[in-house]
Amino acid sequence: MSALVYIIRKSMKNSLKELGKKPGKLILYLLVIAAILGMVLLSFIRTVDSPAPLFWFSGILFLFIALFVVNAFAKGLSGGDAIFEMNDVNLLFVSPVSPRKVLLYGLVRMAKTSFWAGFFILFQANTLANFGVDYGGVLLTFAGFLLSMAVLTTASLLIYSVTNGNAVRKRIVKCLAVVLFLPLAVFLAVQYFTTQDMATALEITIGSAFLRFFPVAGWTSSGVTAFLSGDAATGLLFLGLNLLLCAGMTAYILLSNPDYYEDVLVATETAYEKKRALADGNMGAATASKRKVRVAKTGVSGSGATALFGKHMRENLRENRFGILTLPSALIALGAVIMILFGRELSLVLQILMWLQIFLIGTGRGLKETYSHYIYLIPVSSFQKILWSNMEIMARTLFESALIFGIGGALIKAHPSFILICILTYTLFSLLLLGVNYLFMRFFGADISAGLLLFIYYLAVILAMAPGLVMAFVAGAAIGGDAGYFTGLLILSGWELAAGLGCFALSKGVLHNCDMPQMKTGK
Repeated sequence: MSALVYIIRKSMKNSLKELGKKPGKLILYLLVIAAILGMVLLSFIRTVDSPAPLFWFSGILFLFIALFVVNAFAKGLSGGDAIFEMNDVNLLFVSPVSPRKVLLYGLVRMAKTSFWAGFFILFQANTLANFGVDYGGVLLTFAGFLLSMAVLTTASLLIYSVTNGNAVRKRIVKCLAVVLFLPLAVFLAVQYFTTQDMATALEITIGSAFLRFFPVAGWTSSGVTAFLSGDAATGLLFLGLNLLLCAGMTAYILLSNPDYYEDVLVATETAYEKKRALADGNMGAATASKRKVRVAKTGVSGSGATALFGKHMRENLRENRFGILTLPSALIALGAVIMILFGRELSLVLQILMWLQIFLIGTGRGLKETYSHYIYLIPVSSFQKILWSNMEIMARTLFESALIFGIGGALIKAHPSFILICILTYTLFSLLLLGVNYLFMRFFGADISAGLLLFIYYLAVILAMAPGLVMAFVAGAAIGGDAGYFTGLLILSGWELAAGLGCFALSKGVLHNCDMPQMKTGK
């Protein structure tokens, strides 16, 4: 164990030394700390006259973590979660250290990944204030998320260890995943048919034992909400269930399969090969999917730069029978509609979705297109090429927003004009985010490291949105009421369109070089 403690201590020490050699990185860390302290101060200054009921926050947190529960099952059934790196495989796996201690070391290392995965929660003080949650509650929510991620990482490893190479066990686990959600879904349906009101049915469901005792997601949301309500005993009970489950699964892995190295090797090697492919600029290998391709139709539509849009749409249809609507986007849409029913308003959900979109926008096909040679061979302007190469993600965002605000707005009987302006604001925000992404690629090069660059990207988005937000706020305050809010969103949408196109125009030089860009993976 002393060797593993030495590795952790030495890694932390080297990270601190690196800050001395890279002043720019130190400045970024200081900016992060300053931003978090700023959020803390704002949480003391801002007050909400009539905050939304806290149980709605519990339901939203449940839905958020439930997405990671589904992801844990998917990872466990495919290749497990990568809790080690190749240097661990080459050095630790062959060292005279107990495999049980090595596994504990791997789980400790995952805390860093979990931290960055939920880092954006620390900047949600403004959103959570709508539920009467102060910054202490934000930190508590973040801690609950980290605990959930530790449990789910262990669960994905356990699922892979148990089901690897056994089709029967994989089917059993899939059935268990469905059965896990079934009681809650049935209870919600029964309450809806009984009350004939979805909001009332959701309120009853959130307070029911079916949700509170739902593994991981229910325990975490109920535990965090209990602490925020002042009931520390109940909070400790629910969060303690997470700790017991994580400890139990870890003990089972250690006792039943001490030689688990083969199980974790697949996920580790896969993650390493993808990282190496990204470093070499080989986006095809880095993003290769094991999913079966449906060759139902071939060929692309359009000419010139528009052929890129046709190519991406054809690729979507070949990989997914529902086209641009993927399973993650469908789950997000479902969760967003339920949140609309929770809060009975569209504006709060619009804010939350725009926050999430900041971190998800880079997953489309447009940015990846610049790492293959096809886009450089089209004899049209760079502006047209980078714009049309991103129309696929714009179409997906438009479709998702139409589902979310169309269905959600209809259920709460919102005015059609307000539904349309929410769709427009959300869709054009993705155009602005894509433009900011290309500006980063044009002037700073691509870097997929999740840490500090993500924070700088976040600041860049805030700066790009600031003029539009100021104009929208001033106009909305001057007019007042629903008409003022509508006008403010309309102005903000116009600014998003202008700023997005401006960013694309400024970043068109990304295709002027004859050499394709290289991905930097960072550390």
